[in-house]
Amino acid sequence: MITIKDIAKKAGVSVATVSRAMNNKSDISKDMRKYILKIIDDMDYVPNSMAKNLSHRRADLIAVMLPTLNNPFFSELLSEAESEANKNGYNTMFFNSSDDRYKVKYYLNTMKSHFVCGAIINSLSVTGNDLEKLERQGIKTITIDRSVSEPGFSSITVDHCSGGRIAAQHLLDNGCHNLVMLSGAAGDDIANQRMAGFRAVITDNTARKDITVIHSDLTASGGYRDFIEFIKTGVQFDGLFCSNDAMAFGAMRACADSGIRIPEDVQVIGYDNSLMDEIFIPRLTSVDQKISMIGQLSINTIIQLIHHQTQVKCLSIIPEIVIRESTIKKT
Repeated sequence: MITIKDIAKKAGVSVATVSRAMNNKSDISKDMRKYILKIIDDMDYVPNSMAKNLSHRRADLIAVMLPTLNNPFFSELLSEAESEANKNGYNTMFFNSSDDRYKVKYYLNTMKSHFVCGAIINSLSVTGNDLEKLERQGIKTITIDRSVSEPGFSSITVDHCSGGRIAAQHLLDNGCHNLVMLSGAAGDDIANQRMAGFRAVITDNTARKDITVIHSDLTASGGYRDFIEFIKTGVQFDGLFCSNDAMAFGAMRACADSGIRIPEDVQVIGYDNSLMDEIFIPRLTSVDQKISMIGQLSINTIIQLIHHQTQVKCLSIIPEIVIRESTIKKT
């Protein structure tokens, strides 16, 4: 087992200096602290107090790391996972990473120090190396969707390209001709998968060579802000696909404030099929990526991994559309 002396030797400093870096003392430079902490991370050092207690790992505690609870998808996912864990005699520990690398590293270490037996992770900032370190500590892992998915680790993914295709086909079948998409940030891989499927159906079935895309931040307020600016440009549209339900709610409010009727003037499809879809006026048609199934599968799979009842699993979910009042077939 790696000791603090090994860290000091590797860094070329004293044990006392390593201790000061670990305890964030003020009498050590930021560069030196960063250098030492990187060595600690690279060598997968476990403090003695933690190492002594690894044999006492709680057999009933599962960590769940999500990027936020502000998005209805993630809050509902956490609720489903917690409920399923409780049914099976397990408790959950929640970590809100904000997709921030520094927070992620801190929380990964916290998982080790709290001796969880499994970790369900959805974060763009978690790497394959992170998963490997957790597994070496005896913490079974499974990633969900937005996280890294590598051979050798269990994962649950959604076929988002199919989700985008389903949305586009529904709007075309309903008689829409001028389709636009309210997507996430340009570098958001999941949003881009949804866009790719949406674009492919439109270019394959119409004379259009591309689609109009408005990028936003996956929040209701961002969806409102960016879509109302798009409306002001005067571009004509009668079909809108949003990369999640939250932005769809914002975009629908932007339409209402601009005198645009839904679904008479524009038909709107969201993505997530969140509980709010049934409450919003009009009720939102949405691509269902099956939150309940993801929550239940993640818990059941991690329990099987903990008890060595299964090998690495890579599961894929095919989304479906749930049709409500925000879309209507034109006569």
